[in-house]
Order: sequence, then C-alpha cells, then structure tokens
Amino acid sequence: MISNYRDEVDVRKFGFASIDKTPDVLSWIRYVWEDRYKARLFMIGSITEQIGGDSATPMSISRAAQQFEKAVEQAVSLGAKVILYAAATKRLPMWDILKERHPDVVFTLGDNFTGLLLGRRITDGFSRFNIVPKTSRVLIIAPYGLLGSCALHFTIYAGATVVGMGNPKRKSLLEGLKKKYDIETCTSFEDVGKVDMVIACNSAPRSQLTPERVALIRKPGRKLLVIDPNEPQNMSPELLANSSGNVIRLDSGNGISRQLKHVLEPVSYKLLRLDRGVTWGCFCEAFILADNPHLHNINWLEVTPENISIMQSYLGSGKGQFDLPSPTCFNQPLLDFNLAN
Repeated sequence: MISNYRDEVDVRKFGFASIDKTPDVLSWIRYVWEDRYKARLFMIGSITEQIGGDSATPMSISRAAQQFEKAVEQAVSLGAKVILYAAATKRLPMWDILKERHPDVVFTLGDNFTGLLLGRRITDGFSRFNIVPKTSRVLIIAPYGLLGSCALHFTIYAGATVVGMGNPKRKSLLEGLKKKYDIETCTSFEDVGKVDMVIACNSAPRSQLTPERVALIRKPGRKLLVIDPNEPQNMSPELLANSSGNVIRLDSGNGISRQLKHVLEPVSYKLLRLDRGVTWGCFCEAFILADNPHLHNINWLEVTPENISIMQSYLGSGKGQFDLPSPTCFNQPLLDFNLAN
C-alpha cells in the first residue's frame, strides 16, 4: 500500500516537523491478514494538498510521482504482487507507465470496495436514522469523483432527491450529471437549500462543513447527518465540535476484519487514526485481490458497477471478507441515532 500523508497532523504523528523534513519514501506500518498475507504501508513525502489540493502545482505533482515510483520499486524488490494507489496518489498520472514496467503486478485504486462500503453506509444511514429516502434531500459534495459517483449511484437508487455541489471549475461535469440523472446542481452552499443528509466526497476548504455552512443547509429542529468517507476528513473534530450538537457525523469507507493485525498495535493503528481490525476500504481491496488470483485479469484501475458487483462477494464477516463496521465517529462508537434537535 503506497500512500501520501493526508495532512500535517499525519506528518507530526509520524515524527516529522514538516512535510519538507520527510524522506521521499518511508517504509512504515506492516500488516498480517488471516495469518497468510503480509503487507506493508509506504509513505511518500507529500501531503494531499500538494497532489490534489488547491495549492497543487505541476512541480509538486511531479515530485510526488517520482516518490511513488521509488516506492513501487522498493515494493517490487520485496516481492509485492499487489500494489495500491492509496489516498491522493490515485491522482498521479502514471498508471500506464507502471503497469507496462511491472506487468506481473496487480495495481489497484481500491475504490470499488470503498465505494461498496460507502453505499452500504448510505443505505444503513437511511434506515438507522429513520430518514425516508423518497421524502428526503441529500447533498453530495463532489458527485463527479470516484467516491462521489458511487455515492450518487446508491443515493439515486434509494430514491432520494439529490443535490450535487461542486467546484465552479467542474461546472460542465455538474451540468452533465444534471442532464443524465435529473438531479439538482450548484457550486456553493448558499444555493444548496435544506437537506437531511450530506455525503462529503471532497475536503478542499471550499467544500468543508463549517458551522456557518451547516446552519445554511440544516433543517430547523433537526440534526444534519454527515457521512464522511473522505481522507483527509471533510469534517474535522474541530469543525464537528464547533457545530454545537447540530451534526451527527459517521465515518465511512472503512472495512473491518477480526483477522487483520497491525504489527505493533495498538500504537500502529492509533497512529493511523483507526481502530483494531479496521482499515480503509482501498486497503481491504488490496488484501482481497491478494487472496483471489482469479481476479487479477480484471482492470482494478477502473471503478465500475461491474467491479463493485464482483466485490460484493467479499463483504461480510466470513473468511476472506471485510465487513461494514458498526457506526463510529472518529473511530469512537456512535450511540445516538436520534436526529431530533
């Protein structure tokens, strides 16, 4: 699994003063799954903002790509058969080059299983919080990305009215979705209107759920349900705390297996801001592919309904599976399912 640091919090937790002080490649957390499969997390010396954020530049993206290449070479030299583009590394423009260079390695974005977990969390959210889809409005932030597209599919299928909000620079994509799916679209929180649920698939500053933006879109007398699959999170602990009890936030996009061990736990999984047996959906997909060689001829650099359907067989609590975790917020058990405020 090859990832960038999500943010400066990650950088400090890993023991560095700033992102500029990190090595190009850091061999870090190790995993064992079902006592058979070993994996390792490599961190490249870049943060999300430098790859896909508003301050990303051609130079910062090129530097991250070079770091990723170094990590791939190290992983292959250690015998890696499956390599994951984790976090913002999915955006690096090098898929074809690396696949050609390493034809015997399976490369994956991991977002088919992540999308499946997100879809199940959305479905569970409607049910658990007594939100009737056909009479509800749901805001999807960035509905045109990999996770946003999955969120859009599952929410429309549930029967809810969807508002897709995105960057003004992506207005043409929003207009395309509006015509294709008959959804509402906008480019600012001021134009969203009141909604029952938010699925936050982007964490850029203009997309974050600040208390002021929550006040704009929350229905009177109701808490706003926020499903947050984004890394780094759209709604940080500070933003949630400042929302004065007007929000219930759900972690999303993670899977759980009691057979997954983080070496040196609990220090290791706490460092990653996770819980025992829990990992990101994209990591789950990498393990699943390692366990199922018959899936290696499929292109896992594409997120498609067909690929998500294949992954459904591996969602559960049995051998070779990862399950949907119980509801949590920042990995703490969620006990309040009442949206009345």
